[in-house]
Amino acid sequence: MQTRNLIGWVIAVAALLPLGGCNRDDSTSARVVVYTSVDQPVAEPILREFEKKTGIKVDVQIDTEATKSAGLAARLQAEKANPQADVWWGNEVFHTINLAESGVLATYESPSAKVIPQQFKDPQHRWAGYCLRARVLAVSAASGAPPDVKNVTGLEAMRNPAFKNRVAMARPSAGTTGGHVAALYVLWGDEKADAFFRDLRGNGVKLLGGNSVVADQVGQGTVWLGMTDNDDVDAAKKAGGRLEMALPDQGPEAQGTLTIPCTVGLVAGAKHADAAKKLIDYLLSAEVERKLIDAKFGRYSVRGAAGSEAVKTMSVDYAAVARALPKSVERAAQILEGRK
Repeated sequence: MQTRNLIGWVIAVAALLPLGGCNRDDSTSARVVVYTSVDQPVAEPILREFEKKTGIKVDVQIDTEATKSAGLAARLQAEKANPQADVWWGNEVFHTINLAESGVLATYESPSAKVIPQQFKDPQHRWAGYCLRARVLAVSAASGAPPDVKNVTGLEAMRNPAFKNRVAMARPSAGTTGGHVAALYVLWGDEKADAFFRDLRGNGVKLLGGNSVVADQVGQGTVWLGMTDNDDVDAAKKAGGRLEMALPDQGPEAQGTLTIPCTVGLVAGAKHADAAKKLIDYLLSAEVERKLIDAKFGRYSVRGAAGSEAVKTMSVDYAAVARALPKSVERAAQILEGRK
């Protein structure tokens, strides 16, 4: 009798314990956490479409405009010992490279990345890039803007005295501006880059909270010329802003403009690695790249799509720019803010 009671007690306790092996509740595996600096109106529909296609729930954290790329990249670094994200979807490449180099991103060779040219992929498969965005000049089309502003052809126009106190850029720490600043230091060297930013300060450049703010201010006629991204000009025009976009430095002897891929990587130690890999495959697909371009977030396909607009790109190594990023951003900020 005692033996039967003991057996019954063991069975009852076992029934209350969580089941192991293939019978365990793995509902948490049907979700994935993504940190992204891609603009919310662009990112959200793409992520919700992935949910519909796969049944995998996507939890998303989106960077603010003022801290684009840098904010969530810093958070990923801070969470490195206990990662909360599974996927990093960046709107640029430089912070992504630094995340990979510091061990925040893990190796994963996505099938979707196999056709992406090597220049847009990490040799160790910690990230892949696609959907190029371009650094551009936003040019005022307001009635009060001088005619000369409509004929600008390069960054040199930013220090033209005719536009004094009517030029703008985002703070160097904001979004793709930091990469652009670092690329100029890599391309020109410290002396020439320092001189450029000193001239911008002397010309009364306004330092604004983000690239979209630059485009908005140009569209409103508050400033006549601004350094920003192609998608920000398009968004400002859709909102009724009076502005146009100029691809800078496109002549035969000119330096070209900086083009920057969006990037995707697997977070090291991801808690939902299987779901994360499925999301990475989807985000890197030609289908999603086309969605980003159709939404005018990006401008050029890395896959060399026929009929795509030609652009002369700045000849810089992304990894070299990433290494130069922290020092260059601080150096430029000190000059532009009058601290150096």
